[in-house]
Amino acid sequence: MFIQGVTHRKTTTFVMAAFALLLGILAGASTAAASTKQTMFFEAPRDLTARTSTDATRATAFAAMEKAGVKALRVNVQWYDVAPNPDDAATPAFDPTDPNGYYWGNYAAAIDAAKAKGWTVLISLAAPVPKWATADKSDNVKRPIPAEYAKFATAAAKRFGASNVLWSIWNEPNLPRYLSPQISGGKYVGAQLYRELFEAGRQGIRAGGQTTAKVLFGELAPVGGSNDGRVYPLTFLRAAFCLSSRDKYDKKCGAKLQLDGVAHHPYQFTNGKLNKNDVTYRNLSSLTKFLDKAGKAKAISTKVPVYFTEFGIQSYPDKTFGVSPQRQYEIRARVERDAYYNSRVAGFSQYLFTDDTDNGGFQTGLYYANGKAKPSYAAFISTLDAKPVKVGKRYKKVSLWGIARSATKATTVVVEKKRGKSFKTWKKVKTKSNGAFTVTDSTYKSSAQYRFRWTSPSGKVTSPAVRVYKG
Repeated sequence: MFIQGVTHRKTTTFVMAAFALLLGILAGASTAAASTKQTMFFEAPRDLTARTSTDATRATAFAAMEKAGVKALRVNVQWYDVAPNPDDAATPAFDPTDPNGYYWGNYAAAIDAAKAKGWTVLISLAAPVPKWATADKSDNVKRPIPAEYAKFATAAAKRFGASNVLWSIWNEPNLPRYLSPQISGGKYVGAQLYRELFEAGRQGIRAGGQTTAKVLFGELAPVGGSNDGRVYPLTFLRAAFCLSSRDKYDKKCGAKLQLDGVAHHPYQFTNGKLNKNDVTYRNLSSLTKFLDKAGKAKAISTKVPVYFTEFGIQSYPDKTFGVSPQRQYEIRARVERDAYYNSRVAGFSQYLFTDDTDNGGFQTGLYYANGKAKPSYAAFISTLDAKPVKVGKRYKKVSLWGIARSATKATTVVVEKKRGKSFKTWKKVKTKSNGAFTVTDSTYKSSAQYRFRWTSPSGKVTSPAVRVYKG
């Protein structure tokens, strides 16, 4: 979670201007290489793992997520939360590789429930950390000791390891609030420390019996360069991969990294010009091109997949930075569509399920803080995007892409088009086995609106209407 404040994200640089969000989405995406097996991760900390979450909130959230077709969950397990005596400088007397030495609490309740359902679970082993596991013993993010982190990873792997579990090391390590220092003596020491933590965590997970589990690198925040010490994600990766400013690999810096994937949080925080080392969904190609250079330089594995493990669109009631409820699901659908058609994107994400109660936090959920569903919840169940297509220099067609998300096999959807004041049946379309479909309207009209209806496992549903817009 990319946070720039005392408790939650909210700064003057965080501007989710609707039309800016639609520009240049995931450059380089190709309809010829759809990621039809792409994993859709869902994250619901308020409902599942927060200290205020209960068996009742978990049951409600899991039921709503299952209805929506969710089959994968991301859980950020914060080391500080589960470790004994986390505020003590002295290491407590316990076996740090034994899962019984930790208090897994609500994390275990959520992870165990998801595993029991057969869902894929991504576990991020994250900061803050116990003070006794840091070199300076001064706070909970400064210079974590890799050897101690390896032991924690071993305990977590023993407790939660399974064939449907994959792992990620840390959360937004390019932010000083999660890992410090970032820069010291003109060097990107945070990136090098993260490299050591990654190697230690990976080895710890292997030692915990998960010898073939995927371990993701990164979980990076999308932008850097502000006065709070954030490091640009590509700058951070360059230093962590032991690459020079010209992307030449320095073998003396470290051995080649074996990566199962790079995790990233592609939020868009500004409608202004991005730094060349920032990576949001507007310029995903800069990340994949960089990874290809690193692979060619033999610093990392080649053709490393990308996982968007945290993403959402801020909506009202935050009227300073949010967009309207309809714009929220329209933008989200466009981003998911382009991720779906990018063969390098192995995972996508929805963060959150329920909005934060504080309007200064996240309103990226599919439910309002009071528990009422936003239109985006229905749109998540039945996702639809209407994108105009140029023929020559003029828009002539509309390309529709959608997902009947909870479909368990190929099904038929009925696409409707608004005619006058009501929607009428336009076309029947057979979906793929994952519920995805495409269809083209050969007549372009800027004011056109579409929706689709189908029979889900829980009954008949109709998607919210979407408008044609450029992006």
